[in-house]
Order: sequence, then structure tokens, then C-alpha cells
Amino acid sequence: MPPKSLIDLSHPLTPQTTIYPGDPPFAMHSVCNIPTDGYTVHAVSLGTHTGTHVDAPFHFFAQGQKLHELSLERFVGRAVVVDVRHLACARARIRWRDVRECLDRTRGTIASLGPRSEGKIDMVLFWTGWDGWWSEQKYFDHPYFGRDVAEELVEMGVQLVGVDTLSPDETVLVKDGGKGKEDAFAMHEVLLGRGCLICENLTNLGELVGRNSEEGEEVWVSLAPLSLHGADGAPVRAFGWTEKPR
Repeated sequence: MPPKSLIDLSHPLTPQTTIYPGDPPFAMHSVCNIPTDGYTVHAVSLGTHTGTHVDAPFHFFAQGQKLHELSLERFVGRAVVVDVRHLACARARIRWRDVRECLDRTRGTIASLGPRSEGKIDMVLFWTGWDGWWSEQKYFDHPYFGRDVAEELVEMGVQLVGVDTLSPDETVLVKDGGKGKEDAFAMHEVLLGRGCLICENLTNLGELVGRNSEEGEEVWVSLAPLSLHGADGAPVRAFGWTEKPR
């Protein structure tokens, strides 16, 4: 039986799509149209990390798994949504002690996280609320997570971490000093280095844990990317739903 309702967790791709500094912009233009050709076709240009997307280990590691080497099952499963909105200040670093306190208040505690082979949940999604600044300059000033968060999650067996921000790491702009900050990509290095996937630019995570969710229901998500052979990442049409435990 299909879910009673699906929640769209992806931002639409438009000319206003927020792009990570230095990445190619999104563009779409008509190449065929019905009055002239009898049918419509568009050409699309974008980077592998455009909009809501996943990062494969190859994004940071030359010998890391590429997108086509990952099983489809890695992108679909139960998830814990961690509400960290009260910690989400501009360019604020969120540490493990903060996350742990939030997990203790979140449906699906630390004890529920771990390998699927043990019947546990291996997907963690951080709800900062920063998706409300999508397409605005302030979106670049998102909160981010400390290296200790990544280390603790992979140690528990988490296999995918998602965020509703541009990156789980701080986005450093040229005007702010550019590259070279210590631990600039700590989350990427630890997570991808241990084979844990990353999903960025999620939205509507709050709807997954909204008031309409029935007590005892589990959160499920599908974060399956485009099937790009040899890629380091790809856009996702992410969606989620809730259901009773199977």
C-alpha cells in the first residue's frame, strides 16, 4: 500500500537556485518547440551538486565510491529528524553535545541509531530551518556542524547525513577570507571518508515531524539521485513519509 501522503523535500531548480560558490549555475533553455518542431525539448546545464543533492565519497576522495557504485538501497530508508532550530544562528557551529541533547528530546533516540543489519536507523536528517532563506544571500550564512558530530555518527553506524543547508560544513566566501580555514570541510572529510553519504539543501523537514504525524509512526525518506555513471554526486528528487512500524 502506498504512503497516505508524500512530503516533497527538494527545492525546485530555477535560475534563482542557490549554488555553492564556484560551482556551475543551473540553466535551462528551449531547443525544440511545438510551433516549429511539433514537440518540446529543453537543454539543461548544471553541476553535480546543484539544488537538493547527494554527495558520494568520490566527491572528496579519489579512491572513494562513485555514484554508480552505491546500491539504490543506500538512499531509501527510515530516518531520524533532529530538530536543532534553536541552535541555528548565522555561522554558528553545532557541536556533538548539542546534538546529543536534541536526540534525547527527539522521537528516535540515540539507541535507535546504528546499522540496518541490527534493525536500527542509519539515516539522520538535521532540521535547522535555514531552508527558509533559500535563494537569499543569508542562505550562505547557515549554521554548520563540528567534526565531533561526524565522528560520533559514523561510530554509531550512521550511513547518511542530511541537512537543510548548503553544506554541513561552514560555507566560506571569498569576501570572508576564502579557503584555508582550519577544519573547513571536517564533516565532508569524516563522513565521506568513512563511506557515509551526505544529502544537502533539503527542505520541509519539519513536515515530517509535524503535528499531524501519528504517535508511534516512523519517518521514511527516499533520496535517490540521478543515475550518473562515474559521478561524485547528483541532484535528488527527495521525498518523505511517515508510517506505522512494519
